[in-house]
Amino acid sequence: MSNQRLAITLMIAQAALFTTETAMVHQIGPQASIMQLTLFRGLAGLAVVAILARHIGGIGWQVIKTDQLPLQLLRGFVSLAYLWVMMFSFGQLPFADATAISYTQAAYIAGFSTLILHERVTALRWTAALIGCVGAVLIVRPAFLDWNTAYLVALFGTSLNGLAFVLNKFLQRPGGDSELTTMFFVNAVPVVCNLPVLVTSPLPPPEVWPWLSGVLLFGPVGMYLGIVALRHANASTLGPYTFLRLAMAVVAGMVIFQEMPDFLGLLGVALILLSCFVSVIRKPAAAGTRRPAFSLKIRYRWAQLNRGVWLRKPWREA
Repeated sequence: MSNQRLAITLMIAQAALFTTETAMVHQIGPQASIMQLTLFRGLAGLAVVAILARHIGGIGWQVIKTDQLPLQLLRGFVSLAYLWVMMFSFGQLPFADATAISYTQAAYIAGFSTLILHERVTALRWTAALIGCVGAVLIVRPAFLDWNTAYLVALFGTSLNGLAFVLNKFLQRPGGDSELTTMFFVNAVPVVCNLPVLVTSPLPPPEVWPWLSGVLLFGPVGMYLGIVALRHANASTLGPYTFLRLAMAVVAGMVIFQEMPDFLGLLGVALILLSCFVSVIRKPAAAGTRRPAFSLKIRYRWAQLNRGVWLRKPWREA
C-alpha cells in the first residue's frame, strides 16, 4: 500500500470514528459541559499514548522528550483556543451557520500548507477545497442572517483548526517528533487547562457514562489516526477528507434513523466525495519526462513494425 493510500485510509477511518463520537456527544447533550468532555477526551488521549508507548513503541517515558517544546505547546494552545472559539460560535450563531463555517477549514489547511510547510498547492487542490466547501453548504444550508462580529470570530476559530492540522504535519517533519510525542502534547495542554472543571462542576450523572465511550475511545483513536496520516501524505491533499464527517453523518442518518436527505443534501454528499477524489489527482507528466521501461519497450516494438522490421529468434537465423 502506497503512503498516500495509507494516509487516505486513515483519514476515512478517522472520519468514521469522529462521526460516532459526535453522535454520542449529541446524545449526552447538556448533561456534561464542553470543558468536562474536553478534559475526559484529553485524559483518554494520554492513556492511548501510554499504552502505545509501552506495548508498541517500546519507548516508555521517552515519548515526552522533544526538541520542539515551544512548538508543541503552541500546537496544544492553538487547539484549546479553537475549542473555546467553537463553543462561543455555536452558542452565539445559528447551528447551521456555525457548522458551515467550521467546514471551511480545508481552505485554511491549503493556505497554511503553503505558508508553513512550503507545499506546492496546485490549482486542483484549491478546487477540491472549494468543491468540498460548496458540498458542506448544500448539506447544512446556513441562512447567514443578521451578520455580526460573531461570524468573524467563528471564521477566525476555524482558521485555528486549520493551523492545528498543519502544525501536526510540521512537527513530524524529518528529524522532528514522533506521532506519539505529538499526540502526547496535543492532549496534555487541554488536560492541564481544563483541570479546574473538576472543582467547579459536578460529574455527569451515571446514565451519561455509557455514552462517554465516544469521548474516551473513538475520539482519541481518531485523533491518533489523523496524526499518523499526516506523516504519509501532504496536508493539502488530506484537507478535503475532513469533510467526510459531514457526508458520513448524512449516510448514518439515512441508515440508522431513516432520515432521507433531499436532492440538495445528496448533491452535497456527492460534491464532498468529488472533492476527495480531485485532491489526489496528479498533474500529468510534462513533455520529455522519462517514461517507464515497459512503455518504452512497447513504443520500440511499434516503431519496428512500422519499418517492417521483425525481431527474429536466434534459432531462426541460419
